[in-house]
Amino acid sequence: MKYRSGEKSMNINKMKSFVIIILVIAAVYQTGLLWLEDTASHNFFYTVFGLGGQKEFTAEENVLLLPSKFVIGSGNKKYTVAYANSIEKEAVLSEGNDLLQEVLMQSETSTVKQTIPWEEILEEKCLLLEYHFFIPVSEYFENYNKKFLIPTIKSFDCIALVPSKTGNGTTNVYFINTSLGEYCNMSINKSRISTKLYAMLEAKQSDLTYVSTKQSGFNLFRDSVFVPQWKGDSLPYRSVMEINPFMKDGSINRYFLENSVDSFFKNLEADWNRVDETGTFVFSDETVVVRYYPKGILEYYSYGTYDTEIKTDIVTGYQICKNFMNNDTSLETETYLSDVEINGNEILYYFDYTIDNYPVLLSEAVQKEFDMPHAIEFCVRGNSVRKYKRYAHNFKAVDIKDKEISVEFLGALDQAIEQYQINHEELEVKEVEDMYLAYFVEPNFTVTMKWITELYHELYIGKTMK
Repeated sequence: MKYRSGEKSMNINKMKSFVIIILVIAAVYQTGLLWLEDTASHNFFYTVFGLGGQKEFTAEENVLLLPSKFVIGSGNKKYTVAYANSIEKEAVLSEGNDLLQEVLMQSETSTVKQTIPWEEILEEKCLLLEYHFFIPVSEYFENYNKKFLIPTIKSFDCIALVPSKTGNGTTNVYFINTSLGEYCNMSINKSRISTKLYAMLEAKQSDLTYVSTKQSGFNLFRDSVFVPQWKGDSLPYRSVMEINPFMKDGSINRYFLENSVDSFFKNLEADWNRVDETGTFVFSDETVVVRYYPKGILEYYSYGTYDTEIKTDIVTGYQICKNFMNNDTSLETETYLSDVEINGNEILYYFDYTIDNYPVLLSEAVQKEFDMPHAIEFCVRGNSVRKYKRYAHNFKAVDIKDKEISVEFLGALDQAIEQYQINHEELEVKEVEDMYLAYFVEPNFTVTMKWITELYHELYIGKTMK
């Protein structure tokens, strides 16, 4: 009896010890979720818990890295400028992607020169894919085995497609570095796709058209700038409202929020949530933490494991980001890729909103308030989204054109140059990098239309009404 009693006592002690160990692990895990929310890498949690609840977002093959904006040239000095996710221009981009893939797969040689043949490109029907950042050639062509390109040009920020009118003609693709003034040209004969794209490159009649500063003799501008013009004294446009997708009757609707963040979790029943003392909503499972801050910021962090040997290429990472955003059910405004930063095996992607083919920019005051230079930020490592942060508001244009722009681009340019010279002790402006119209998000959720002029990597904000 004493033996059996001792055996029972020993079993109870073992069970107690096991329960204590489980409770300690659980406590360390929950504490880690709270303490390590802003840390990029937490190896302990990666090792112990694995991917667990992390939802997978993959990429497809031969996907076009959509440009920040694109330009359709009709060969008659009239241009249409649109932002990449414009639904009405989706067919043109799709056909352009097919032609680009054809040229990349079939071309066997490349030509590199130091003077970009803008006159030759712009006098023909063309499609320009413009990026607000420079893309390393080694990253972009990694999947095409085009090793002959790598020593010739290191990076580019514009792709110009000039399709042939006939099936027997020559189709040219130019990879252009507008800053260094150098380019690489690839060409093929007898394209199967060029004639279809050629037929699609027509500028539709609109209140707003664009002109090339290069063709128009505005020598102060960089060669690749297209500025808006219109007939008459003013240009009508639609005002824009900013909408919080989680707001109902003046407060955050928890049901709307919970339904939306569920899409970030692999196991919808495994997540738990709470509201902390600041009013921040917190949702989590074993590897993912999602926070929604009262001012309207949505943040996603993944602490799951990932393959450290995988080096994400720029196109694959972009597609992973796009698939991730497709799963954000609260995101209802079109976006475009506005910047990319490559830091070793980590790539940062930045997106902004677009409405009616105008970009939506956060003012400097809003950027500082939310610590966000762009509306959407991604961190991708090992083909996995590690962080996602979004200015969680949507933008909707009213049904009618109820506003107008009366300041033309030359007047706005004078404003910008004057302000630049005030800020820089009367330095002469020798080059204008870019100029466009944009919706501008100001504090207290006010959205107005502004002229944006870029001078030496600085943005100057100009009024649109006289």
